[in-house]
Amino acid sequence: MNTTKPLEADRGSASVAMAITFPAVGLLFLTLVQAVMVSVARDVALAAAEEGLRVARAQHSTPAQGRAAAVSFARHEPVLHAPTVSVSGTTDIAVRVTGDAPSIVPGIHIGIGRTARGVREHFSTPGPS
Repeated sequence: MNTTKPLEADRGSASVAMAITFPAVGLLFLTLVQAVMVSVARDVALAAAEEGLRVARAQHSTPAQGRAAAVSFARHEPVLHAPTVSVSGTTDIAVRVTGDAPSIVPGIHIGIGRTARGVREHFSTPGPS
């Protein structure tokens, strides 16, 4: 005959449950943190591309000035690692910013790339009607 009480049969089950759920909750938390860092890095890359486009499309500006503005913006934000910028086009300008998002797992590189496009500004005077 088994004379153990029902509560004694469950002894240690909380430890087993905790050993199973704690790593799962920890992994979920780290995944959430990683997703936030990737999202912020994408936002920084897009903002840098838009800043470069704003400068590059100005009437008397050059693509080199737009590239310098985008690089300066991206380097001031520590979330985008190793940013690189390319500017292409003469009338339709495209500024592409690439880099890596910070990674929780060492050795993993998450590439980020965002592009902003626009038409070069030019001013004209209305002709005779």
